[in-house]
Amino acid sequence: MKIKAPVPRPIPIHGEDFSTYAWHPNMSHDKILRVSKSSLGQFQTCEQQYFIKYVLGVKEPENDNMIRGTNVHDAYEFIMDRSLDVEHAAKLRDEQGYDAVKAYFFSLIPPAQIKKGWTDEYAKPTGEDYRLEEPAHLQRLMEAEARRFMTSAPDAFKPVGNELGVDAIVELDINGTKVKVHLNGFIDRLFMDNEGNYHVHELKTGMWKDKKTKYESMAKEMAFYVYMLKKSTQPDFGGVSVSYWGWDHTKGHENNPEEIYRHVEHIKADVIMDMLTDLKALASAHLRYKGDNDGKMFATKPSGSERFFCEPWCAIKGFCPKYERHMMPHELRPKREGN
Repeated sequence: MKIKAPVPRPIPIHGEDFSTYAWHPNMSHDKILRVSKSSLGQFQTCEQQYFIKYVLGVKEPENDNMIRGTNVHDAYEFIMDRSLDVEHAAKLRDEQGYDAVKAYFFSLIPPAQIKKGWTDEYAKPTGEDYRLEEPAHLQRLMEAEARRFMTSAPDAFKPVGNELGVDAIVELDINGTKVKVHLNGFIDRLFMDNEGNYHVHELKTGMWKDKKTKYESMAKEMAFYVYMLKKSTQPDFGGVSVSYWGWDHTKGHENNPEEIYRHVEHIKADVIMDMLTDLKALASAHLRYKGDNDGKMFATKPSGSERFFCEPWCAIKGFCPKYERHMMPHELRPKREGN
């Protein structure tokens, strides 16, 4: 485990303000709360885990799922930005049909991992072999994209935003107290059809399971993107209204792991409202935080959850009040009065 306490960082669209995950009300007025799709999702899953990871800055080691996800994302971004020739694909479609389009899309899969630099100029294959079945995930994705191309207008096929960085500033009313929040994140893909309708789309390398909680979690992620885009004042995409959202799971469906799971639907206002309720709950918890490493206002999972959530999944139990504190570094232990 690594511990890297979050520090206030400049907000791109507000040059004089800074945001941090560790915000508390005693900070100066130029410091505000930062929230990302991932941090809000973590708060929704387990408030105490959110506190440990984002507020205290405890970083768990990168695992295979994280590495695979990064590699697949980078390869797909490279294909869309650098490799895909839409005019050539359209000619194959018109003259030879789906099998030729599918073969072409498969040929675009990078032969080795993609290395991304600070600018996209440096995105290129590294020569380092894939080792986590990334080609299988990319083949399922490219097959789905080939099918999509067969029914798409060529000039609307590519995303208008690829790994799109977005920032927005919103002000929340928490029981009469105004809390300014910096919404920050990268949207995997933003598409626009020929009628001008926007669509946000997420890429996941896990397996889809037909569970209510799984759907609710994914839909709230999309709701965060939709709300952030609407509230952003950035050029090009700030303030746009999104009509559709969706997601891919390249490991397939639990009942059909051979094909990608792709879901698309019209945005749902009630999900956006639920997401805003969670966002306000997160800000409310921060209003009660004193900046002293004591996160009692960030609730632990209810009793009985250990068997189903904490024990199988949580990598930071040693930092949690539910468990023994012998693993917790001394400097992160809550400060007690009189000590």
